[in-house]
Amino acid sequence: MRDTPLQGRTVLITGGSRGLGAATARRVAALGARVVITYRERAQDAAAVVAACEARTRGARAEQLDLREEDSVRDLFSRLEARGDDLDVVIANAAATAFKPLLEVKPHQLDKTFAISVRHFLLTVQLAFPFLQRRGGRVVAVSGADTVGYLPGHGLLAAAKASMETMVRYLGCELGPHGVTAVGVLPGYVDTASIRMMAGPYHDKLVAAEERTHPLRTAASPDDAAEVIAMLCRDEARWLNGQIVQNDGGGLFAALGRFGQAWAMVPDDAAPPDASDAPMLRE
Repeated sequence: MRDTPLQGRTVLITGGSRGLGAATARRVAALGARVVITYRERAQDAAAVVAACEARTRGARAEQLDLREEDSVRDLFSRLEARGDDLDVVIANAAATAFKPLLEVKPHQLDKTFAISVRHFLLTVQLAFPFLQRRGGRVVAVSGADTVGYLPGHGLLAAAKASMETMVRYLGCELGPHGVTAVGVLPGYVDTASIRMMAGPYHDKLVAAEERTHPLRTAASPDDAAEVIAMLCRDEARWLNGQIVQNDGGGLFAALGRFGQAWAMVPDDAAPPDASDAPMLRE
């Protein structure tokens, strides 16, 4: 018999048209959940994800959402209410930022990043709460490795995601008495299309480094990371309320040792690295 622990549940996933969000949508649909994904511009990508989810569990659909705009968030939940939708899980996956040193960050980039990952993350939870309370639901917030370790150009996003993580801990305390739980998930390096685009010619080196030094000797795919997010949607994850779960295969803890391994592989006569040649991810 098919393992469908999420049968009868409805899961809303923000930023579900590609990458980790799309992989998560496909996985929870395979576990029996009716999936609602949001997208901002990629309607065709969203439609493809919906088709894949629909093939697993009927009732999947996509909703347009711009998490930079308060009215767009409110409109989404007005539509859900008008349709009489239920919600069991909200997965806050969407994020956007400018990848640059903090001294170069502009005010509009600060506003955009915090609007998505802090201000409208909280608004999403506030508007979702009446739905979730009726069903004993859960909020799952996707953070990132940049909150626990330095990544060049990630200071702005890391600050926003760290704020999100703190909100998760507080939400766990404040919503728990009402039957709603909150948990964060912190993936390590995930080999997504966005990472490949941003890393450019350095992508193959990043993957090779993961394969040589990660404790599991592989680079995580979106499907790998989505597996844990799907697990956090299950009833059995209730006691992870208020926690930030590191979904990194031990790679973040091993970072210092991995650096040592990589350093030991450098020939003694190798020239020192040129700092100007390091990849810098930009908007």
